[in-house]
Amino acid sequence: MHLAINLKAFMAVNLFKLVKNKEYVVVFHTGSSAFTAVNVAVNTGTTDIRFPTVLYNEGGDYNPANGVYTARVPGVYWFSATVSKGLGTDVDYVPCYLRVNSENKIRLYTDPMLENDRDGYSSTGSAAFRLQAGDRVQVGDCTRAESILSYISSHFSGFLIKPDF
Repeated sequence: MHLAINLKAFMAVNLFKLVKNKEYVVVFHTGSSAFTAVNVAVNTGTTDIRFPTVLYNEGGDYNPANGVYTARVPGVYWFSATVSKGLGTDVDYVPCYLRVNSENKIRLYTDPMLENDRDGYSSTGSAAFRLQAGDRVQVGDCTRAESILSYISSHFSGFLIKPDF
């Protein structure tokens, strides 16, 4: 009998057996991981934002208290974030970043080409990342974060596409 176990996935929720050539290969699977959170709050003393209203959090990997998604298992993940500038604010643009382990990776940016534009608009960024267990993803390094509309038009989502085992 051949036994393959991923130790990081020991707390598995699904167990699959594959019968091949009369040998059993047992693989522990960590289950799924996906989340969507909306609204915006600025983390005190930082330029990072959080999305405190969780619509879905399969696996519990997104923390609405700090706005950070923490990967449980290594693999390929997909993330998307949209920030909306509120109507009537006297700022031209509100750039933010998708960040991995506090490093800016994808910029969310829209500039309507008007100075002191008081209209509302949204910026979206999406990307796939290969993460290791414990890696952290968040939206942050936002300029003028206080101008981001705290409503369902600002949101952050992500999910595990494929674990590395």
